[in-house]
Amino acid sequence: MSSSQPGAESPAPQFTVLNGRYRLLATLAAGGMATVYKGQDMLLGRLVAVKLLRDRYAGDPQFVQRFRQEAQAAANLNHPNIVTIYDVGRDVVSGRERHYIVMELIEGQDLKQALRWRAANGRPFTIEEAVDTARQICEGVGYAHRRGLVHCDLKPQNVMLTADDRAKVTDFGIARAYTAMPNTGERADVVWGSPQYYAPEQAAGAAPTPASDVYSIGVMFYEMLAGRLPFDSSDPLRLAHMHQTAPPPPLCALNPSVSPQLEDIVMHALAKDPTQRYRDADQLARALSAYVLQSAEQTLVNLPPVAPPPAALVRRPTPQPPTDAPSAPMVTSRAAAPLATPAQTGPDVLLWLLAAIAFLCVLGLIPLYVLVYQAYQTPPASLAPTATPPNPPPGLPIASGNLKVKTPALAGRTLEEAARELALLGLSIRVAEERPDNSATQRVVLEQRPPADALVDPGAVIEVAISKPAEAREVPGDLIGRALDAAISQTLAALGWNVVVTEALDFAPRGVILAIHPPAGSKLAVGETLTLTVSSGGRIALNVDMGPVTLDAVTLQRSTYFPGQAVQFHVTWRANQPVGRDYKVGWYLFNPEMTVVLAQGEDRAPRHNGLPAPTSAWDSGMIIEDTYALRIPDGLLPGTYRLVIGMYDGDGRLRVINPGNAAALNDLVMLCTIVVQ
Repeated sequence: MSSSQPGAESPAPQFTVLNGRYRLLATLAAGGMATVYKGQDMLLGRLVAVKLLRDRYAGDPQFVQRFRQEAQAAANLNHPNIVTIYDVGRDVVSGRERHYIVMELIEGQDLKQALRWRAANGRPFTIEEAVDTARQICEGVGYAHRRGLVHCDLKPQNVMLTADDRAKVTDFGIARAYTAMPNTGERADVVWGSPQYYAPEQAAGAAPTPASDVYSIGVMFYEMLAGRLPFDSSDPLRLAHMHQTAPPPPLCALNPSVSPQLEDIVMHALAKDPTQRYRDADQLARALSAYVLQSAEQTLVNLPPVAPPPAALVRRPTPQPPTDAPSAPMVTSRAAAPLATPAQTGPDVLLWLLAAIAFLCVLGLIPLYVLVYQAYQTPPASLAPTATPPNPPPGLPIASGNLKVKTPALAGRTLEEAARELALLGLSIRVAEERPDNSATQRVVLEQRPPADALVDPGAVIEVAISKPAEAREVPGDLIGRALDAAISQTLAALGWNVVVTEALDFAPRGVILAIHPPAGSKLAVGETLTLTVSSGGRIALNVDMGPVTLDAVTLQRSTYFPGQAVQFHVTWRANQPVGRDYKVGWYLFNPEMTVVLAQGEDRAPRHNGLPAPTSAWDSGMIIEDTYALRIPDGLLPGTYRLVIGMYDGDGRLRVINPGNAAALNDLVMLCTIVVQ
């Protein structure tokens, strides 16, 4: 999120600290579902962006659950073109729950700000800048697509541009969480917040797919190239209708610098039917990379020849005098030009003679060129001569006096792409065979007759054999609430889907399916992605490096307690090397600011499944499972508190080298936050 726009910041809300760690400094942006603040991580001492869910959504348990699950899934996206998510949390402030996401703070501006600034200053995006920005967006979104995530709300406001011209996509997850809410009037208000970039199927209420993200990228790409949106209206319903039915204005009419090849890429991304678009952002990124490479090669081929130097700068030797005559100076400079003799200004007979000889030589080469061309272009088999059609299309190769067209290589192209390419050459296509292929997601050319590079008559029909994708199947409706076991995994894999499993913090038994995308009843073709979100069983991965040992994870039964109850939690330790000395474990309950110890455990040597396991006996690779309990003090006020753990001996605490996914203070590891009611 941008932090460098003058006048963009406004004061933070009355409460300024979340969970005793994130101080809110100023408001950066406000959207329909959340507000983004510039903040400071007081533990790590770095500036961050904090996205805080609005109160009206924080009270909806279903939305909050989706919000957290999708945010946690997005936190696993590690790509240079995606804004990094550091933390997902919850706090209770003034009796209200506050759900937030902590993410990388971008020093720059978003793409919408850049478009407006350039329009106001008469500096539109160049072709190279637009292509590079679109390609970077595709790289980031494509990385998410490969991991089963669809952004669903791509727009220039969700693309940050850094000072070094890097594009970084943000806001993964929130729109996805929002699409799972009931269809209420309030939902419609937010969905239509940026309808200029929604795909036709989204405008119609269908579930978004990777191809929907491709359409949104296409709209942004069009806007960068043309300086305007392809469709715009103040009426959301009319705008939705335009996305679904109206063709976008030709790009070349708005920007003559856009080549036909580049316009074809944009229009392919903006196809109304999602099956006619690039299937995901990776495919669009490859198309843009190929365009850049082709443009670079064409630039090298079309470099203008080096002009000869001006005649006045050419060093011309002066005719030498006879040996018996006195020597004369050599004329080599500009100043020598006026000294030419009158004989040099008349017709140069030798020059004209040489030019005539060169012209005759060129005339003599023409028959030789014709013979060579025919030898290489004529098919080896003798064909009966055919009449040359009237008005032959320009630019087609001629062989043996007949007009012929060289067939392109079609294998690997979709049927639609092959038909378009043949139409440009004046050829037709006919599907001669369909071969069932359970791994195919589109109709792709497998073979062609005649083969590639054959010479055929204009208007000839090219026969192709194509793959036949398996029919889309319905997503089962009985998955949610079941444990993801081998039987379910094998069943889903047998259907040909790409199954992606993400784990979300939840206190249901580990592996229980909490959510699926697309939802039950949706049609999913072979090769498409089915995302299953499963419960972590209360397990939180920490991966804290403490030198000889690693604190792998903590597992709780729940996160909410009452005064007088015992908090029981399970910790997994792992030995990185032979420890060789004895440490004790201390665990504590702190206030949110980490300044007061409210409760303390018994401080003891580690145990493994209830049996003594002194650290002096730990060897490299050993896993130690230990369980601890801590009683909540009577009369403790409602609020959030921190569960903390550490190891120590007579010399002090074992040093935290890298806190991993946790936070650490004075070599104490903050395991998690609990809520006391």
